[in-house]
Amino acid sequence: MFSIYHIIWLVICLAIVAGFTVYLKKNKPELKDVLSVCCVVCVLSEIIKVFSMIRMVPSSDGSLVYPYIELNHMPLHLCSIQILIIFYARFSKKSDFHDSVLAFMYPTTILGAFMALAMPSIYSTTIRPDQSFTHPMAYQFFLYHTMLIILGLYIYRCGEVEIRPKHYFSTMGIVALMAFLSLYVNSLLASPTYVNGQLVSVDFITNMFFTYRPPINIALTEIWHWYLYLAVITVLAFALVAVFYIPVFRRAKRK
Repeated sequence: MFSIYHIIWLVICLAIVAGFTVYLKKNKPELKDVLSVCCVVCVLSEIIKVFSMIRMVPSSDGSLVYPYIELNHMPLHLCSIQILIIFYARFSKKSDFHDSVLAFMYPTTILGAFMALAMPSIYSTTIRPDQSFTHPMAYQFFLYHTMLIILGLYIYRCGEVEIRPKHYFSTMGIVALMAFLSLYVNSLLASPTYVNGQLVSVDFITNMFFTYRPPINIALTEIWHWYLYLAVITVLAFALVAVFYIPVFRRAKRK
């Protein structure tokens, strides 16, 4: 994290966000058209990820070999789930729920992508820093999250979505639901070891939504450590999303 390669990518991402923000502000395309482009980016992103990370793994007895994608690459993180949400936002009809979905995307795409770019897990799970410009996954990771930031900013600025104070609570409700479901998903995708029917160890955790361990190297060894960590990220999530809704609250107060 924050190696010279990481910093170069951050500068590139910042330049892309700034350039597209200026372009969108000047040309004011319909949100539907922007979402269409995002759908294409999402498809290309997943294709690159799948065919870059799939590898042939032998069975336990060595008799067969199967193509396999490791579980941490499943599209179940907040930023990956945005793919399905983007497609829903593009092809669903306008309704109160449709607006709630866009209001959810506004802060979560920006926050989730910003945190991913600031703390790129790709360097600890997928590639080495010196592969930052030679491995396809680096381009997939940084450019996809850059697209999410551009989309989130435009959802707020385009004027086609009336984001209201009530959407803060619906947004946090969706985030809380997804985070709670991630507890099941992380356990479901883990690799437990049982001896005589007793659980003795867990060798792999996907850590979707970062609900099982921090994105930085902090050891959680007691259950109260994890409860405290969960409380911290919950308060942090409510506070950070609230920051994005400050302009919404102020606008509603003026009206």
